[in-house]
Amino acid sequence: MTATSATTSSRAALLAARLRGVLDELVAHPLDALPVEVLQAQLVAVAPQAGRLEGWVQAAAGELDARTGGQLPTEDGRRRSVAGWLAEVRQDTCASASRQLRTGAALRTRLPLVAEAVLDGVLTPAQAAQLARLVGRIDDAALAESQQQLVLVAAGRDPASLAAWVSHQIATHCEPVLDDLAERGRARRYLQHRRDADGCLSGRFVLAAEDSEGFLAVLEPLARRDGLADSRSAGQRRADALVETFEQALRHGDLPDAGGERPRLSYVLPADWAARQGAADSCPDCGPRCGAHRPPTFAETVAAGLPGQPGVPAEHACATAAWSGPQTRARIETLLCDARISRVLLDEVGQVTGLETLTDSVTPAQRRALAARDLGCVVRGCTRPPAMCDAHHLQARADSGATTLGNLALLCRRHHVRWHLGKLTLRDLHVPWHPGSGSPVPDWVDRLAEAG
Repeated sequence: MTATSATTSSRAALLAARLRGVLDELVAHPLDALPVEVLQAQLVAVAPQAGRLEGWVQAAAGELDARTGGQLPTEDGRRRSVAGWLAEVRQDTCASASRQLRTGAALRTRLPLVAEAVLDGVLTPAQAAQLARLVGRIDDAALAESQQQLVLVAAGRDPASLAAWVSHQIATHCEPVLDDLAERGRARRYLQHRRDADGCLSGRFVLAAEDSEGFLAVLEPLARRDGLADSRSAGQRRADALVETFEQALRHGDLPDAGGERPRLSYVLPADWAARQGAADSCPDCGPRCGAHRPPTFAETVAAGLPGQPGVPAEHACATAAWSGPQTRARIETLLCDARISRVLLDEVGQVTGLETLTDSVTPAQRRALAARDLGCVVRGCTRPPAMCDAHHLQARADSGATTLGNLALLCRRHHVRWHLGKLTLRDLHVPWHPGSGSPVPDWVDRLAEAG
């Protein structure tokens, strides 16, 4: 090592030690002791320096990678990749370290002014990484000539909007690259889902750009806020819209066969559950004090789970859906209002005693009459059109409610479930034709609907 090299190394070590000292002093000061104005000023001063440090780490790692050819010697005489070493130093993944090295190399060799802008605090590393996407896709001479303008454009945009701007540049000047990116994006597509302990379905997915266009074109209009009283979050509205889309496909879509049969919702109603619900519906005294039709207690269902013990097993004490497991009565009643489902009855040992296809009890003529009369969901303030609504029995079918226009109203699925949960009443509906709200529907209207 020459004297110059030794001096440079000593100075670098001194600077690193001073930097550690400054950082130690900064983080040692209790934040809760600082006034808000001082804390805000410190954030304004420190945040850009953090970006500069990140840029320096990226530049230094890129320089190390270039000098060593991507391989570092080890103590046992072998060699290891700079990416693997950097991942260990940063406690990061090799994939992340490799991306950082590629970005650093692109900036160092093709966009040196952009790399300098990061070290000067003009650009953040995230902004520079977006500009690095242009390397290898736009002519090198054109890139070199436009570096100062690139810095000015990037400095005024956040990374997300800058990424879109870069994509427009690639589409304008290098369509084959855009085609390649689209193909790679499509190869990344996947959808994973799992059933959580509470029965909810959760997962992750990635859609290709061209596929996401149709997805969002359908989803976003359905996810708009439904009036001023809609208190759902944006995420909840999108979740409801996704469910609504699939329910529309089940109701109206031309779906492919599955094992020789069109897709159908199937619910298993154990005989004990169904008999108990039916008896409770017809019992005038049924309630908390009625012991004749009470559901099994927790101790009884636990005991029934033991080998050879009598009682109602937990799986026979409630209705069950094929995909989502145990169901509440409100959910079952919502579906039975206007459903195309199969009902399977089981005896006490789980043997099938009845298999019944429950076709839509509301005739097509009645659906057309409901659409003409209600013009959509009848909940005040809701704007869902008729095609996105269920035909709801105002007096439940389980309570001898008739399938007539006077007892039917259109409700979107969200409000339909809320009704059966007891969170909506007639006061929340715009049903001036209902006997409880105005004049009843004349008999000739039902006769006309039945005639089709």
